[in-house]
Amino acid sequence: MNIAIIGASGRLGGAIAREALARGHEVMAIGRNPAAPAAIRGARAVPADLDDPDSIAGAVAGSDVIVSSVTDRTTADRSRIPATAALLLELAPRAGVRRIAFVGGGGSLYVAPGLRAVDAPGFPKRYRAEALAQAEALRILEGAGDDVEWTYLSPPPQYLLPGEKTGRYVVRAGDEAVVDADGDSAITDGDFAAVLVDELEQNRFPRRRFTAGS
Repeated sequence: MNIAIIGASGRLGGAIAREALARGHEVMAIGRNPAAPAAIRGARAVPADLDDPDSIAGAVAGSDVIVSSVTDRTTADRSRIPATAALLLELAPRAGVRRIAFVGGGGSLYVAPGLRAVDAPGFPKRYRAEALAQAEALRILEGAGDDVEWTYLSPPPQYLLPGEKTGRYVVRAGDEAVVDADGDSAITDGDFAAVLVDELEQNRFPRRRFTAGS
């Protein structure tokens, strides 16, 4: 499979790129600075910029799927996240790509009936803007037509931990967070990447949000 990853130089994008490469897939690491994704051994670095839609369309042309991992918390402009969802829905058909996999947020997952994590007491203030931006990106994807088959993977709303694959997690479709008996939920970077690449290979959740945690 030929996988184009936007944001491959980031924490999760890099983990996904490495997992895909380890499984024998071809990876195009797309980024504004080609030197950063070039550090992912085995990936083909392709310079392109979300502010230049034509460059993105040219970069992803010929791919089987586009993975968007524009979720870095150091990004000041949170509006980039929903804008990326809208842009890829527009550009993918032009580039001849049918599938988009969006690395989403966990803040809009429900942690109790009618209560999203982002609206719960104690949700970290510094992450609220990003969580709402990710929720808007999901809304945009859900309103898409039939030209593109998308999927949206949410990490747990609490703990996305540095670490390798453990294989100890539950995958679930829908808007409810996966939690343990104490109401906690966590996943490592390695496990999150494995869940995303599993979906690229198996296509179990087309046009749906899904999540994973332990």
